[in-house]
Amino acid sequence: MTSTGSPGLIEGLGPLASRFDAYLLDQYGVLHDGQQLYPGVLDCLAALREAGKRVLILSNSGRRKQPNSERLARIGLPPELYDDFITSGEVAREALAEAPQDLLGQGGNGAPLRCLALGGAADRALLEGLDIAFVDDVGEADFMLLASFGDRLPAGDAFDETFAAAGERKLALVCANPDIKGIAGSGLHAAPGALAARYEKDGGRVVYVGKPHPLIYRAALAGLAPLAPGRVLAVGDSLAHDIAGAAAARLASAFVLNGIHRKDLGESPASPGFDDRLAALMREHRAEPDYLLPSLSW
Repeated sequence: MTSTGSPGLIEGLGPLASRFDAYLLDQYGVLHDGQQLYPGVLDCLAALREAGKRVLILSNSGRRKQPNSERLARIGLPPELYDDFITSGEVAREALAEAPQDLLGQGGNGAPLRCLALGGAADRALLEGLDIAFVDDVGEADFMLLASFGDRLPAGDAFDETFAAAGERKLALVCANPDIKGIAGSGLHAAPGALAARYEKDGGRVVYVGKPHPLIYRAALAGLAPLAPGRVLAVGDSLAHDIAGAAAARLASAFVLNGIHRKDLGESPASPGFDDRLAALMREHRAEPDYLLPSLSW
């Protein structure tokens, strides 16, 4: 579903309750800032449950769904308030477990795939238990994985030599978090997608798993089947990921203003020049939401 005019401003999801039966909610910038829930989130999810709506959290987190769900519980959002938690990390793991050659575009020789985990321990944890061997030398790898930086942010040139060698060998980089920037209590920070984009810009092949790319939406809609896509609303704060991804999947979308684009847009839709700033951002990211939502509320 796409807009036919300017997106409409709504104060909460309540007015849309008759139009949609399921909601795909982004995590960072919509539910929380990495440290605490935003005001109104618990009441909104409780109201969605009370109304009998399906609620899936759809996140570009490169980690599996269990640690993400546990983190939400620690900051006050219990799993009873949503049906499932789908992360790009979990979808990437499933793809590498079930059909790695399809994902990587290479033939198999019967031996375990060898992975260079660029994120270190965090990336190794994502593939733990799979028939995939980890190597420390790009010359021995069949593919590279980047899912999470963990607690460290690499220097800008940290992987220059690795990427140069990988490019010569035409290795695929599986990026299980396409976000360019992430949101946290302290502000914005670099995310794995930015590093993957550098490899791609230099001619490397990147396989993105996560919004706005289709694999994660296929997983979400499969979990909602046989519900029609027209009855699903995607809610997110990133035009490039949440809103563009929803449009490609033929889903309606609500753009949360008080998220990753908050500084670009200004304090409120009533502030001078807001419409022009929004229009410029939509042109930049080639994405137009169906609705504007100041923050997640009912």
